[in-house]
Amino acid sequence: MIRLRIGGVPEHYNLPWHMALKSGELEAKGIKAEWTDFYEGTGGMIQAIKNEELDMAILLTEGAISGISRSANYKIVSFYTDSPIIWGIHVPAESDIHDVNEIYHHRYAISRYGSGSHLMPYVHARQQDWPVHKLQFRVINNLDGARLAFKEEKADVFFWEKFTTKPYVDSGEFRRIGECPTPWSCFVVVASQQTLALHADKVKALLETAFGQAQKLTADPDKVEKIAQLYDLKSEDVAEWLSYTKWSASIDLKEGVLNDTTETLKDLGLVHQKFTPKNLYHKL
Repeated sequence: MIRLRIGGVPEHYNLPWHMALKSGELEAKGIKAEWTDFYEGTGGMIQAIKNEELDMAILLTEGAISGISRSANYKIVSFYTDSPIIWGIHVPAESDIHDVNEIYHHRYAISRYGSGSHLMPYVHARQQDWPVHKLQFRVINNLDGARLAFKEEKADVFFWEKFTTKPYVDSGEFRRIGECPTPWSCFVVVASQQTLALHADKVKALLETAFGQAQKLTADPDKVEKIAQLYDLKSEDVAEWLSYTKWSASIDLKEGVLNDTTETLKDLGLVHQKFTPKNLYHKL
């Protein structure tokens, strides 16, 4: 049995991985898979791979590319989704900010530098034609850290996946003043270079199992209620989320998307101009 340690955010996107772990298919393929939830998001998983605490991870596309451009020790092996993520733009409920055009000179809460919550404010600022070099950031580690930073008035704005934060919007703790979809497919799967050198065949088998479970979930007539119950979401929110969410059906690198995303990150100053997309991926 080959041990593969996988990391991902504890959100509804990753349900197919948990289904794969429970299916028994991985053991039959000689894989002992271990899952770890990362509340710190993409930045935390990049650090865990660097520390040799993870073999694989499901990362935000922009964060994965940014990490590789800074010499991270992993490669992209596949896209996980074929759809964007919708980032909610949040402020404390009692904030005097009521419009996204008012957030520019305020402090952005981010989980880590290089994370999606760090990179997406750049994307949004560029879309608004704001000078990106003046953005102010406060590292808060995770969603709970953002809640605390809001309460202690240490941050003013927070970008996070809109359905994950919706319970806090519904409760009146956060107020969502806008949305910012990623202009690319939102999640990729990465594997450490050491894992790819030793066990590329098992990585491929694991991906095939997870993608198979994603297709089973897509076809499940009870998927809305199952996801709502597991992740404490409202059924109508899950139905809306599923209406635009599409998991990848097979191992696919979508080199055109990687090229376009890399060029966007270069334009934002988040990837060096000399960085080439061919350094991003490993074909299984």
